[in-house]
Amino acid sequence: MKVRRRDHLVCSWHPDGLRMGIPGERRWIEITPDLLDLLSKAGEGTDTDELARRFPAEQHDRVRSAVGTLTELGVLVPYEDAPPLRDRRDTVAGRFHETRDAERLVHSPARVELAEDLVGEDGSPGIFKEYPGSPVVLLPRRPLRLAAPAGPAFTTRRSHRRFSGAPVSLDQLGTLLFHSFAPHRSLHGGPSGAQRARAGSPAGGRHEAEAYVVAYDVEGVQPGLYHYSAARHALELLGTDASRERVAELTYHQEPAYEGAFTVFTTAVADRLAWKYRHPHAYRRWMHDADHYGRTFALTATGLGLGPFQTVAFADSEVERFLGVDSDEEFAVYLLSAGIPERPGPLAPTGFAFPPLSEAAPAPWAAPAPWPAAG
Repeated sequence: MKVRRRDHLVCSWHPDGLRMGIPGERRWIEITPDLLDLLSKAGEGTDTDELARRFPAEQHDRVRSAVGTLTELGVLVPYEDAPPLRDRRDTVAGRFHETRDAERLVHSPARVELAEDLVGEDGSPGIFKEYPGSPVVLLPRRPLRLAAPAGPAFTTRRSHRRFSGAPVSLDQLGTLLFHSFAPHRSLHGGPSGAQRARAGSPAGGRHEAEAYVVAYDVEGVQPGLYHYSAARHALELLGTDASRERVAELTYHQEPAYEGAFTVFTTAVADRLAWKYRHPHAYRRWMHDADHYGRTFALTATGLGLGPFQTVAFADSEVERFLGVDSDEEFAVYLLSAGIPERPGPLAPTGFAFPPLSEAAPAPWAAPAPWPAAG
């Protein structure tokens, strides 16, 4: 019988050694050096007897038995019946799908024990990132009153692709960043310790998202690349070599990604969330969080009279180099942009009067509060 190695296999290190499995199937086999040698020699197709002859004579029967077992498991397949090569995207999606059914330990003694161990560990990742020594632009501490309440904001939100070219105010940018990325209050997370809460619910209060702003036409802000410091509600200048042309190269020349007044690249700091959620399902939580702050960004921009745009079509590695982050620790997730729309958005419902955009909210900006006491 002629057999071949299956086209797509998944390898994973476990405490007892290396394991191999088939994507989408919850069956794993332990990989020994001899077994790995056999699979390597099987290659893209070989006769069982020919494969056996590639080993010492005393191992021929053992090789034939192993080929039979591997064929039953689907690691080796009969050459003529080999499944067609699947698109690589299917395999990647299949591996992501395997994060289902991760143990959440919700309301269990094991969860309390794990949380106590985590809080007791030294060196837990901080939930804020800052660039000490960078020039800082302090953002207004009082957010603007949003021009539209929730109802009109939901019904009039659109992805905008054409902008007027007019600059946005520092108040508008500050309000948008505050509602999208800044902590609004502190809370006690029980056995997990103190947490911060923002408008869009973050997984576990860990705030793994970071925002990097490329300013083009923002009043009072020098054009350049900035990091948004959520702890200080400020922009930290990282560099002035951040033109529209540079962002165009990073985004496959999608005009709305760089023709507004500013662009926001968001990243995820992996260890900040994985420190608490130590299973593959943490990857999904990064994506869930991106939807939360992306939606908040779009609705807030709409409420400020700005036109929002969002995309994930950008050159990941190039963006990470542009931001100066190590992709093994912090990786690009989402692109958000906004500007003054070329045309006004849909009209508000009859009888609704928008207050002036310059009017400030009566309550002061919510500065970080002391951690609440355990209770």
